[in-house]
This record gives sequence, structure tokens and C-alpha cells, in this order.
Amino acid sequence: MSRTIRQAMLIVGLGASLLAPAVSASSILEFDIWMQKIDRHSQTILTHLKRQDAAAAVADARALEQLYARMEAFYEARGEHDDPLLLSYDGRERAAAAARQVEQGDFNGAFESAVGIARDCRACHDRFKPVRPLN
Repeated sequence: MSRTIRQAMLIVGLGASLLAPAVSASSILEFDIWMQKIDRHSQTILTHLKRQDAAAAVADARALEQLYARMEAFYEARGEHDDPLLLSYDGRERAAAAARQVEQGDFNGAFESAVGIARDCRACHDRFKPVRPLN
């Protein structure tokens, strides 16, 4: 096998191994950990925005963006293409908007985006938390 093919296979394998944890929760515990992280970041970003701590607020927004991307992939993989998937998409978009707004110096706009995330978390948590087994 040529060196180029081996390198390509290594890259593909590494990429797949890195993406696998990002798109599926292997247990309800892992799913719950994602939810806890989203809840924590959705609260701390508000504090950082009120203090106008741009670096910390952007870090929270980026973390939320990644977590919501995982949630979006999770619901998509489960074949749930309705409200949970849409709320995950909206959360990811709001987090990305908050990061952009902070980077542009719009702390008020970013705060509104972050409040939207916090409200959505509370509004849908009980309704869409998965109750059927993950596998």
C-alpha cells in the first residue's frame, strides 16, 4: 500500500473517530451532561455579558454553539426532525449570533441572543428530554 493511501486512510479514520463522539450520545448520562453544560454556559454567558467581559462571553457562546451542534446531530440521528431538531438549530444560531455581536461590541444584542437561549432551555427541557433508550 502506498504511503499516500496509508496517510489518507489515517486521516479519514482519525476524522471519523473525532466526529463520532460529537454526533451521538452513548448513554442518557452523556446526554444529560450535554444538557448540564448548556445550562451552565447559558447562565454564565449572561454574567459575562453584563460585565462586558468579551473574551469570556465569546468563549461561552462558542461552547454553546458546539454543544447545540451536538444536540442537533443527536436529534437528527434519532430521526427526530421536528421541534427538538429545530430548537437545537435555533440554539446554535443564537450562540453564533451572540459571539458575533460581542466581537462587534454589541453587548446588548448579544445579551438578547443569550436570553433567548436561556428561555428556550427552560421552555423545552421537560418536553423534549429523551425518554426512550438511546440504542
